[in-house]
Amino acid sequence: MVRYNIDDIHEEMVLGESIFLPTGELLLAAGYHIKERYRERLKQLGYRNILIEMEGTESIVPESTVSDTAQREMHTSLEMSGKDLGNALQQFRNRSVEKVRDIFKDNKKVLNKFLMTSGTGKALEQFIDEIMNQPSILLNLSALKQAEPGLFTHAINVTITSLCIGKKFRFSYEEMKQLGIGAINCDIGLVALPKEMFEKSFATFNDEELKQYRQHTVFGFLMLSQNPSIPSTSSAVALQHHEREDGSGYPQGLRGDNRPPSKDISRKNVIHRFAEIVAVADVYDSLISGRHIEDIKPCEPRVAIRQIIQMSGTTLNSEIVKTLVSIIPLFPVGARIKVTNAPSPQLNGYCGVVAKDNHDNLECPQIILYETKNHVKIKPILVDTSKYSGFTLELIL
Repeated sequence: MVRYNIDDIHEEMVLGESIFLPTGELLLAAGYHIKERYRERLKQLGYRNILIEMEGTESIVPESTVSDTAQREMHTSLEMSGKDLGNALQQFRNRSVEKVRDIFKDNKKVLNKFLMTSGTGKALEQFIDEIMNQPSILLNLSALKQAEPGLFTHAINVTITSLCIGKKFRFSYEEMKQLGIGAINCDIGLVALPKEMFEKSFATFNDEELKQYRQHTVFGFLMLSQNPSIPSTSSAVALQHHEREDGSGYPQGLRGDNRPPSKDISRKNVIHRFAEIVAVADVYDSLISGRHIEDIKPCEPRVAIRQIIQMSGTTLNSEIVKTLVSIIPLFPVGARIKVTNAPSPQLNGYCGVVAKDNHDNLECPQIILYETKNHVKIKPILVDTSKYSGFTLELIL
């Protein structure tokens, strides 16, 4: 199967995967011909790309790092608790931090009912189990097949990315759980902000609006830290995930030390290691998926990697960035590619699909070519690009 951009799909194409709404309701079953009304419906829902059946690529089934079922369960749980929490926080909006602090304290029993519910905790444990049980980790980006990202989709992607980084650093199960709780709740404070803020972007914020937006880290920390079931290390993530290694972040202007995120009681007055991990995951998913409020357009992994490497050491922890880069396939399985340069010049411009990752060299996957540069279908050709020099590819997004 091949992942096609929604704008490149026509009515002769056949859907290669069943598409479910975040609630778990079946939207379209695999095997459907993608009629124009279906395509428009998917676009309205924010889908950017979907899997399509293509002769010769039947064996290609992109695997998510975390199962779609677990992700749907998490999304449903977050949506339900987020709605209830948003309603409960309606009276708190447009208040100063000082007043909100007292309001949170006076209403903590109500708020705690909607923080880390049993459904969210169960789904998070499933995330951790699936990631820890994988012999090796490659971040098969769920963002490439998701709909237009909202708050909950972003939280899920950030959590998966953070847990994959934690696995690479050999975190214990308890460390993974604390990291995961922090990651899934890192932006929980946003629900306390006025909804109209999210219809704008940073570029149009005045000084007061920007100051108010930045309070979401404090709001999140205040909510999480008064809940006895949430570890203080997880609450620290909500507070510190916008801090930066050079001290240019907020809300406290803390610095990092660009060290590996291992447990070290000697580390004092620096960004918490879990927050450093989530900061990297947050920036990366924003680059891959795009974020309206930050005026970020989605880009391909190669471009995102280049940008986070540029931020490494000053904005983001360099050791964590290095680890993330090591698990990102530049050409994810199922993605459409075009040959921009080949040992055999006649292959230049041919289109195909990534069939298999090469764990030893993520820039040289196995590919299946099925279309000439003039868009004429051919008998599929399997090519292991790692066995030839001079192959360069680009993603078709």
